[in-house]
Amino acid sequence: MSKQTGKRSLWSSCLEALFFGGIFLALGGGLSFWGWNILQNAKASSSWPTAEGTVTISEVTRNSSADGGVSYSPEVTYEYTASNQHYESYTIKFGENSYSSRRKAEGITSGYPVGKEVTVYYDPQDPGRSVLEPGVSGGSYIVLGIGVLFALIGLVTVPLVIIFRTQRAE
Repeated sequence: MSKQTGKRSLWSSCLEALFFGGIFLALGGGLSFWGWNILQNAKASSSWPTAEGTVTISEVTRNSSADGGVSYSPEVTYEYTASNQHYESYTIKFGENSYSSRRKAEGITSGYPVGKEVTVYYDPQDPGRSVLEPGVSGGSYIVLGIGVLFALIGLVTVPLVIIFRTQRAE
């Protein structure tokens, strides 16, 4: 292989590393931003005012992914009145929204049967945004954690590939 071909190959490898690293970094940044918002909403919800509400729908939905994986989501819809306005919402808690176990999802919906009176925590700045279980849970960190992991992969991959390819080209 000529020196010119080796340099072109090295340059091509570096561009590929930058491209794929950039994709991971962009995805990680987006997921981290979304996860940070989930976490901040979860933290803030602990001090939101409350209103009485009623559960109108309580069921478990089965979700299938393209790779054949299955997850189950507790779907709870509730109505409440805040600031003299009627609202309908479906957020149980910020974070965990689906589970690999149908039993886990059913365990959540069993606590919210149709017709049950519930305490609704609503955002005073946007009363249409609400939650039944306020505060931070382990699930509040999931999206943020995945985002940070993707960003780290993007940040670490680029220099490692460039170092590895540079040493191989020598």
